[in-house]
Amino acid sequence: MPWDNRYSINNYKKNLIFLAVAITFLLLFTWITSADGNVAAYSAYIFQPLQLLRTSITRYIPFCIGDVIYVCWVLSMIYTIIVWLYFLLTLNKNYQRFGISFVKFVTNVCLLCLFFMIGWGGNYYKQPLKEIWKLDENEIAADDSSLIRFDKFLITKMNTYIGGYKDYSFKRMERLSWQQYKQYTDCYNDASGLRVKHTLFGNMMQYIGVQGYFNPFTGEAQVNRNLPDFMLPFVISHEMAHQAGIAAEDDANLVAYALCVKSGDSTFRYSAYFNLWLYTHSRLKMQDSVLANEMKTMVNPVSLAHLDTLRAQRIKYRSIYSRYGANMYDQYLKLNNQEDGIESYQKASLSAWIWEQQHAAAPEEKLHLP
Repeated sequence: MPWDNRYSINNYKKNLIFLAVAITFLLLFTWITSADGNVAAYSAYIFQPLQLLRTSITRYIPFCIGDVIYVCWVLSMIYTIIVWLYFLLTLNKNYQRFGISFVKFVTNVCLLCLFFMIGWGGNYYKQPLKEIWKLDENEIAADDSSLIRFDKFLITKMNTYIGGYKDYSFKRMERLSWQQYKQYTDCYNDASGLRVKHTLFGNMMQYIGVQGYFNPFTGEAQVNRNLPDFMLPFVISHEMAHQAGIAAEDDANLVAYALCVKSGDSTFRYSAYFNLWLYTHSRLKMQDSVLANEMKTMVNPVSLAHLDTLRAQRIKYRSIYSRYGANMYDQYLKLNNQEDGIESYQKASLSAWIWEQQHAAAPEEKLHLP
């Protein structure tokens, strides 16, 4: 079919040029950032200054701007789909408008990917923390009993620190987490880019199995306000690790664990030991359910009650959306240089056990965050 007029042709060509430019910049930025040695420059001269700027603005806004933006994007997507359906039903007279709309949509997606890479995505090309922290896996990785030994270690620590555990307010946990990053890490600019908020989505987070998340566009870290208090110190520290530029999920878990342990606060220590025990107990149960159940009898009654609370909450909000959400997030992680996808969360259990034996004895040593 012929184009109606020269304006439509020019409009279509202009949008194709915008699309080509967006793709070019996206590929160029990704290629430069992923090259050997360039990710350190990205972190120092792009991510960190941008994160400080974003936090200096969002910290004074009580709600999550990123949540609002996501809602607007969803509404915009719904509107776009409705418009496309109309164009397809009236294709004879609207094929030009449909073509231009589709090109604009793809261009916008490419621009969002570019903004994602600039504001956050480049961090995925950093070396794993186990290499930066020089955690030697050789001896422990070859020992099949390492999981059992770490499980016993975590149970002992949980039983030790449950006596000093207290239910802190969210504001106090957020403030203590920030202070611990400032004191025990070399986080950029005294950890000024770290702040955590409650997400606006509330129980919706429960249905998709999300405890917290980092918004790569606004630099905000959000946590599920309905999580049990004993989970929050570890989860808050995990999300702050993302704000500090730690992209890989297993690395963020490792940072959260090491930081909570170094803090010396019984509540934070207990949360770290409990969260890591959830991973080790799950893995041990898959390998030897009898042994896992036998070791579970060593856990103190309060921690068992915490486990029951967490399990009841997960059962309450279990839905088909959690499986779809997990699958989507798994693909997202694999697309961003994390080969193990969602399974990478559990990799921190081995790294944490190595860190305990090689570095925990040096409390004055600051955690290096690349």
